This record gives sequence, C-alpha cells and structure tokens, in this order.
Amino acid sequence: MLSQLRFKKFKSFADATMPVEPITIMIGANASGKSNAIDGLQILSGLATNRELVDILDGIRGQEQGIRGGSRGAPRYDSTSFELGCSFNYAEYNLDYEIKIGVKPRVWLLSESLYKKVPRTKQKKQLVYRTSSPDEKSGDIQVVFHTNQRGRNPQVPFLRNHSILSQIPGRFPADSNAAPEVRKIFDKVTSTLRGILILNPIPHLMRDYVHRSRTKIVPTAENLSAVIVELIKNRDTKQLILRYLQDFPEQQIVDIKVLDTPTGDVMLSFIEQFGIGTKPIDTRGMSDGTLRYLSILAALVGEKPGTTVVVEEVDNGLHPSRAYKLIGALRELGKKRGIDVIVTTHNPAALNALEAEDVPGVVVCYRDAFDGDSRFISWMDLPNYPELMAKGRIGDIITQGLVNLQSATAKKKEDLMQWAEGRLGN
Repeated sequence: MLSQLRFKKFKSFADATMPVEPITIMIGANASGKSNAIDGLQILSGLATNRELVDILDGIRGQEQGIRGGSRGAPRYDSTSFELGCSFNYAEYNLDYEIKIGVKPRVWLLSESLYKKVPRTKQKKQLVYRTSSPDEKSGDIQVVFHTNQRGRNPQVPFLRNHSILSQIPGRFPADSNAAPEVRKIFDKVTSTLRGILILNPIPHLMRDYVHRSRTKIVPTAENLSAVIVELIKNRDTKQLILRYLQDFPEQQIVDIKVLDTPTGDVMLSFIEQFGIGTKPIDTRGMSDGTLRYLSILAALVGEKPGTTVVVEEVDNGLHPSRAYKLIGALRELGKKRGIDVIVTTHNPAALNALEAEDVPGVVVCYRDAFDGDSRFISWMDLPNYPELMAKGRIGDIITQGLVNLQSATAKKKEDLMQWAEGRLGN
C-alpha cells in the first residue's frame, strides 16, 4: 500500500512530502495545491502502464486525458523538469520509488530508481535498480540492477521516452540471480500504481443507457449503470449497496432494478418508498449528489483490494445532513475491502463527520506565506493540535478560521530573521 507521496519542483510544490493513510483527507484553501497533488498521483499511476511519458502528461487525442496544463505546466515555474516519488509498505519490503522527468526540449526520462528495505531491521536500503547519468543526445538510458552477486552490477539500456517500470518485463536479464525477486517487487509496485483510480464523477454522463459489457468503472463513472448491474448479480453485494444507499436520498430506496434493451444496453432503476407506496425512478431522474455517491459506492464495492480510490471534492453536490453517510462509507467499506481512500473536501459537515480513528489521515495543504510553495502538514502535527481539538470538531475549527498556517509560517520566518539580525549585530 502507498504510505507516502513526494513532489519536487512539481507545479506549486518546491519540495513536499505527503503522508498517506488508509483514509487520507486533504483539506486546504483554494489554490493551496490539493489538485496538483492529485495530478501527481495521476502521473504515478500512468508510469506503470506502457504509455509514453509525453502521452501520460499531455494525453492522447480521443483517448486518455493528460494532467491539467500538460507537460509544459508540470514543472515549477523556475524549472524545466520535475520529480515525483512514493513509498510502499508491504509485509516483506518497504520500497522507495523516485522519477525525474524533463520537458524541454522534449519529454523524456532524466533519472529513475527503486530501493528496498526489509521492515523492522537495521539494514540500510538496498538498490533494486537505478539509472545512470544519461547522454543528453541519446534516446537510451543505462539502468543498473542489483544482482545479489559479488562484483559490479550490470547495466542494461532502456528507452528514455517510457518509465523504467513500464519496460522491466521485457528488458530485465532473465538469467540474473536477482530476476525472480526483482520481478516480484516489480509486480507489487506496478499493481499498486495501476490500482490508483482517480474518480471524477460527472452525473449528466451517468443518466443514459450504457452497454452492459462496460463493467470496469471509468474515471467519469459514465458507465455506472453497467458497473452496478454486474455487481448486483451477487445478492449479498446488492444488499450491501442498498444498505449504504438507504436514506441517502430523501425517499428511502428499497430495491434496484435493471432496464435493458435488445442491443444489450442497461440503465438502473431504483424503487423508492414513500408512505405505504413505492415508485420507480431511473438514473435520468436522480439527483447529482445521489449519482456521485452511488459512483463512489460502486468503486469501493467493486474495485479489487489494494486499490487506491481518489476523489476530488468528494462532497460535491452533497447535502450537509448526508455527510456522515459518505464518511462512514469511505471508512467502513475501505477497511472491509482493503481499499485505500484519498479525498479532498472543503465541507465542514464532512469534516465534522470524522471519527477519532480518521484524524491521523487528515492532511492540511497550504501555501507558505514566505516562499509561496505548497506544503503538507498532518493535522496531528499542527503546533497547537491539543488546543485546537479542545475547541470542537475539525469542521468547526476550520470554519472559525482557527488554523492559519500562512501567518504561522510568516511569523516563524520573521522571528528567524530577527534572531539572525540580532546575532549578526553582536
């Protein structure tokens, strides 16, 4: 599972580290850097595919989308390259992955590495692979592998327009003593990165018929009906979805039906109960908030264990009175199914719905008042954390403006400068 994300000279980040918990809630003001962090996650996920680096950043017309601003908007304003990194915690290994990508004069790899450490031991981290300094005129880059043998580690040429991760299966020397271990580590890393689902539900795209074969949820959740139709084939799964969906809209939903066509297209129909009667309502008549919530449920219930589900503005379209249902679903289904959750929110009601076990995953994203770069700090690491928690729930604390990291960092810099001036004057 992911345990840490790192951003260096990437968009608004100069050098920032973000901790990742089973449920991570990013909070912060507008333009603090939350969306930039999600762009970084999107890139990391793409690195485990066979797509070229330029396509990961800029997208492919008519197919996958790139990140906001594309390759030219990825580096910080004073740089032509950027670095991303992440750490993984497994039972057998702790792994650290780093990559540096240049965007001028072309988009290609500048460096990449993967190191391992056996947890709960004092041994130093060990090399899995790393790139050598590239020849700027060459389209190849040499990669050094640890072989578990005495002597010098061998170098193997790789292409610079793809990540090393995406090339290992066909390029790693099969006769190496380290090959089985490297492939095992590679499988862990790539499965974790490929398992990042960045969900951006767009309700109006969910309101039409969709072919029943599209059972893997896509980022926009436009194929929601086909995904749910496949999931509710299992009676227990259907009851689980109904349990979390109950009471979310104003009228209680008691059943899910399927509308289908002779060509294999399907649409969901929900049976709502009111008084002593019931009535059907299909996806065309459901509210945006209910459809977004249902798409999040579909991801939490349908994705494989080990997946990381990422939702920006998770409470968009959500009535404050339903916040506890959403947060409860994120917490309970994530834990039950072994799915990590990373979300952003501005909603005080959603933050007030957090329980004590959720607090370690609350991360504040903010812009440094002195340098202007985006940074992270865990809620529990705030300098006045005990005093803050004594004042009430997190949503109320945020609403009252009791967390002001910009002024705190500015004051810290001011005090440091005054100290330095005083010291220099002696």
